[in-house]
Amino acid sequence: MTLRAAVLVLALLLPIRCATAHDFWIEPASYRPGAGFALPVNLMVGELFTGDALPRDDSSIRLFALYPGLTAPPRAVIGTDGITPGGTVLVDGARTALLAFSGAGGVTELPPDRFTAYLRSHGLEWVEVEQKARGEESETAREHFHRHAKALLTAAAPDAVAGRVLGQTLEIVPDGDPTQDASPSFSGRILWRGEPLAGCLMIARLYSDPLNALQSRSDAAGRFSLPLAQGGVWLLQAVWMERAGWFSGQDWESHWSSLTFLKPEPR
Repeated sequence: MTLRAAVLVLALLLPIRCATAHDFWIEPASYRPGAGFALPVNLMVGELFTGDALPRDDSSIRLFALYPGLTAPPRAVIGTDGITPGGTVLVDGARTALLAFSGAGGVTELPPDRFTAYLRSHGLEWVEVEQKARGEESETAREHFHRHAKALLTAAAPDAVAGRVLGQTLEIVPDGDPTQDASPSFSGRILWRGEPLAGCLMIARLYSDPLNALQSRSDAAGRFSLPLAQGGVWLLQAVWMERAGWFSGQDWESHWSSLTFLKPEPR
């Protein structure tokens, strides 16, 4: 059995997977598409960088576009509602390009033990503290979650579009262009409603070794760094929450952010 197959079996057996499989990322058919390539783009949901492609849901999409350069206008990722892949877009392969998605997620209810495990796994212990202060630690948690994702496409030349701020509610913004950087490090910022977010847990997984996750907390300036020493496809993800509004019908509003890209092998 291959490592990826073993990971898939483990993910399927996890008792909380069905309730908390919120991990969401963009997975293009190729992270290094050639010029003039009509690129299929999958919207993935799962755990441990293993999951399933979601059918396109036009009613939930707020943003789904390709940014072919820092100053170039975005192009919509087009597709057919109700089927996979999530969309297709034409790429030129000349410079690094940025794929981005934001959309409605859904609602879920978790019993106390599962909600606590979920909070701890994503560095949201402060939510647990607030629950206890309000006497809610024994209650079912009702959550409305939202999805934000980016993917970088490797090309012949780098482009500053890799670090473009798009205004996603929770947004991972890399320093430089990681698709062209073979150094054993990664740094960037995490933004919440456009402002630096402190104390957010960043989790990184390598596609070929997803069980060995790397973690880093953002500092007061929203900055973080991770030792991504190996080349390959990486997934970075973060989650942040806020108390739901009075009329929402839920207890919490969560936002999930991810970034996928192909890091070159160390030289």
